[in-house]
Amino acid sequence: MLQGLKARTGRENQVYDKGYIRKVAGCVPINKKTGKILLITRRKREGWVLPKGGWEKDESEEEAALRETYEEAGAIGRIVSSIGIWKHHITNRGLPKAEFRFFEMEVEKLEERWPEMNERDRKWFSYDDALKALTKPFMREVVEQCSLAPFDNNNNNITSFDNININQRTEKVKTFLYA
Repeated sequence: MLQGLKARTGRENQVYDKGYIRKVAGCVPINKKTGKILLITRRKREGWVLPKGGWEKDESEEEAALRETYEEAGAIGRIVSSIGIWKHHITNRGLPKAEFRFFEMEVEKLEERWPEMNERDRKWFSYDDALKALTKPFMREVVEQCSLAPFDNNNNNITSFDNININQRTEKVKTFLYA
């Protein structure tokens, strides 16, 4: 599945829900030993994001997330949990244009060459630095739900980056989904 240096392109094979809502899958790629998160640069604009992309008809959401993480970041690993679903870019009819499902992936290998290596950079960030670097506010919410997020004595998430502006066009649908 992850062989080759050519990324899938086009949207004709992608999965859409009722109302033409594009289904997108992505990962929070982590290194448990170092406590770091792998981010990639955006293709058309400056800034750091999580790897993600369209879920295609011939794969599961998990397979799509793994494929996109390989294509965009050159990271290979295994999914250890489902983080949740976020609806994004609400239209004037109140419908989302895309629904993002994110998974946590433990990175086992970083390829030296990968399909989008000439279009994107990749970099490991500490948890706090990843929250500061992410350009999309809803992706900060995703990272806050990963296993690297700090917890207090009552097992509640502690947001270590306090000045996060919540994107008013992003609606968080579910915080946790367990496989």
